[in-house]
Amino acid sequence: MSKLILLPIFLFLSFAAIAQKGKVEGKVVDAKTGLPLAGVTVINKQSGKGTATDADGSYVINAEGSAKISLVFSYNGVTQQVDDVEIKDGNVTTQNLSLTQREKTETTVVVRSTTTSRRENAASLLTFQKNNTALSSGLAADFIKRTPDKNTGEVLRRVSGTSIQDNKFVIVRGLSDRYNAAFINGAALPSSEPDKKAFSFDVIPSSLIDNIIINKTATPDITGEFAGGLVQIQTKDIPAKNELSLGVSFGFNTQSIGQEFVSNQRGSNEIFGVSDRQLTTSYPRKYLDYAKLSDAQKFDVARSFNDRAFDEVTRTAGPIQQYNLTSANVKRFKNGAAFGTILGLSYRSSTLVFDASKDLFEKGNSGQAFFDYQDQQNKYSVNVGGVLNFAWTYKKNKIAFKNLVNQLLEDNYYRRNGINTENLQDVFLRSSVLNQRFLYSSQVEGSHELPFKKVKFNWNVNFALNDKSQPDLRVQTFGKSIGVNEPYRINLRGNNTNRFFSELNDKAFGYNASLSLPFNLGKQKQTLKIGGAATVRLRDFKAFIFGFSEPTDISLNTLPYNQIFNAANFRNGGFRLITDLQNPQDRYYGVSALSAGYFMFDNKLSEKFRLVWGSRFEYFEQFLKSNKQGTDKAQLVDRKKFDFLPSVNFTYSPTKKTNIRLAASRTLARPEFREIANFAFFDFEQIASTAGNDTLLRSSIINADIRYEYYPKSGEVLSFGAFYKNFTDPIELRLNSASVATRRQYQFLNAAEANLYGVEAEFRKSLSFIAGNSNKYSWLDNLYINGNVSVIASQVDLGNRDISGNKLPATTRPLQGQSPYLINAGFQYDGKKGTNLSLLYNRIGDRLSLVGNDDFKDIYEVARNLVDLQISQKVLKDKGEIKFTISDLINNEVATYENRDNKIGYNGSNDKYFARYKPGTTLSVGFNYKF
Repeated sequence: MSKLILLPIFLFLSFAAIAQKGKVEGKVVDAKTGLPLAGVTVINKQSGKGTATDADGSYVINAEGSAKISLVFSYNGVTQQVDDVEIKDGNVTTQNLSLTQREKTETTVVVRSTTTSRRENAASLLTFQKNNTALSSGLAADFIKRTPDKNTGEVLRRVSGTSIQDNKFVIVRGLSDRYNAAFINGAALPSSEPDKKAFSFDVIPSSLIDNIIINKTATPDITGEFAGGLVQIQTKDIPAKNELSLGVSFGFNTQSIGQEFVSNQRGSNEIFGVSDRQLTTSYPRKYLDYAKLSDAQKFDVARSFNDRAFDEVTRTAGPIQQYNLTSANVKRFKNGAAFGTILGLSYRSSTLVFDASKDLFEKGNSGQAFFDYQDQQNKYSVNVGGVLNFAWTYKKNKIAFKNLVNQLLEDNYYRRNGINTENLQDVFLRSSVLNQRFLYSSQVEGSHELPFKKVKFNWNVNFALNDKSQPDLRVQTFGKSIGVNEPYRINLRGNNTNRFFSELNDKAFGYNASLSLPFNLGKQKQTLKIGGAATVRLRDFKAFIFGFSEPTDISLNTLPYNQIFNAANFRNGGFRLITDLQNPQDRYYGVSALSAGYFMFDNKLSEKFRLVWGSRFEYFEQFLKSNKQGTDKAQLVDRKKFDFLPSVNFTYSPTKKTNIRLAASRTLARPEFREIANFAFFDFEQIASTAGNDTLLRSSIINADIRYEYYPKSGEVLSFGAFYKNFTDPIELRLNSASVATRRQYQFLNAAEANLYGVEAEFRKSLSFIAGNSNKYSWLDNLYINGNVSVIASQVDLGNRDISGNKLPATTRPLQGQSPYLINAGFQYDGKKGTNLSLLYNRIGDRLSLVGNDDFKDIYEVARNLVDLQISQKVLKDKGEIKFTISDLINNEVATYENRDNKIGYNGSNDKYFARYKPGTTLSVGFNYKF
């Protein structure tokens, strides 16, 4: 045992003691366009040795010992020098550069520009934002690692104009998840949810991200299917040197740690995010086949289910654990080629406990509750993620093979107590809601600068597999008369007690390719970009729901929860497994094909004027097959639509530090498979069901933007903007007319029209101006304040008419999912001695969560303040780092309310709370070491 303990310590010290050559890595981009520059010569001025940037503008150069060096960058007769690049033994220093090119005259002139390392390294993404063809915002890896965010969903709420719903669904400019699109490494991500058009960003660990860019305006070379934002995630790429990084973090939630944690028995594989639950193989999968079985055969099927599934296990809620491993390897050849690999693995598990209340009141001010429930929630989650990337570069060519895989398991076991006055019942409910998701995304991509006229060719072939299952979602509802001393009896009516199984399999295949053709008009460089793309998606969804018949032996109805459905109780006179709740629409198969082509001109009209314009052409086909109600006959949805999607982005730069942008475009929001499938699912956590609509139309959106941007110096920005969007046939999830107060049904429906208006502001500023030339306050050079604010309003026209057919006025409510304002703010300190501190604040306004009607009003989510703190310190010669984080420091209540007075903001005299809970504050300590 002592040898096993000493061995890793010996290896740790041995690796730490090995001195290596220092290296400098970075990326060189054109200061005007933001595009990477290939073939830039990079020279270490002290050693005289050098290299050249590859196809994506990246370079790596060796540097001996610990010192400060100068780097000289040369390209097309322009030389730019960066001084004070600090080198440390065995470490990699990042040095990015925005190279300012000059037009050639009859005599070649060498233009020299000198700056400092710290200035150029402040924020490379702001350079991209400044020079991007479209309005965009983003976050780089160096910012992400200084937040306590554990997954991409939490990271995204830091981006200007962006918020997150349910900790995983992105909302951009106040528009719900269905109006946003997600791409990873240039490939589209399919919807991860069976009941909505949304991608769950919590499946991608934040430690595996290189950068995130959110396009807020359209250009012809990106998908036309978004209105709020296009989220583009890039995972880590070719490394600068061989390196192994290990990280571990332990934390606890203030209201969970040490508390009693209750669940059903977990399988042995759930620690790896894989559930052992599955539907018994003896059940015939084809609709109506079970009904054809004899009674004896049906009893055999019922007895084959796991009858110990309802047993409860009580544990103690343990710590939140997170582990990360990253291995980076690179081989550089004498001819200048390089081959690199990156392997990243992450694991996270948590057990959280909290109490929640759920209330629903009768119409009017009587104060009588339809139900008043208290839930004890027990949430167990495991997230296992991995990235494996290969990249090869040679001169102005690059080919990469990128892979991301993630397995996520979440199980919420809750026990509900309360009163249901509609049924005059004292209710006791137990439920285990388990969700399991698997994502695999793979791309082969290439970028090449062709030998003639600097033509650039980029291509990508991609595949994505998205599996989601709900294996054995269990609900047991017991009740007794209010105020009567009698045993609880099982409630078998409707779906009050059931076992639910669902499987969703979604595959996507696609490609995209483009040619960038440079040419000149006078002295100004121009670019014509032409390209095409295609994506084919296949989705297969099936669900099975089982109820239980009333036994003639009524003594069975009062058996304990963990004995009532034992195998022996399925017999004549006992329980029968029934499929009355199943519908033929509970299974559907969908195919969609999107073909696109585009042309885009990037015209430099002068040194100050830039016009990016063109059009995208998209042809979309969608086919969905399900069954008609009560039959085995097929019900088909078959649609085809061609769309012309023009866009224009105009930039006026009166100075090198200022942009004034104007943009206009037409984009789309197409219905997802789930939204046009007539499948209905009842969610006991939300106490509501969701149904599709096969008559749903795609939405057409006209977008307009104006923005002023000021970049005082590298790493700093101040911007103000306004935007407008007009929606034709916007898609919303609204309460339908079949709903009753205690059984609400929401359905995807089109409104006639909607208009949205917004303003936004963003800033990032160093406090170095306070210090001036004083060395005493030089630490202020490393202290940044940043923030962004968005204020948004919208109005919906449902297209309703009175009894005479006259059009009724538009409703004053906002679009479903829209936030009236968003605020992000923070301080970040990056100390010279490896000390880093981040204090971050986030708030969103009361947003419309669920659209109601006259009998059941809209449900709004209450605004809450979110404050996060992280302190980190480099140790062990900067190879190690200790992090201390506090997430959700204030621990405001998460609440939704029924908005009875139609005024945004909770009013205690009129409005009624619908659901409330406190998530708790999370504290964690982590250590990371790089070999």
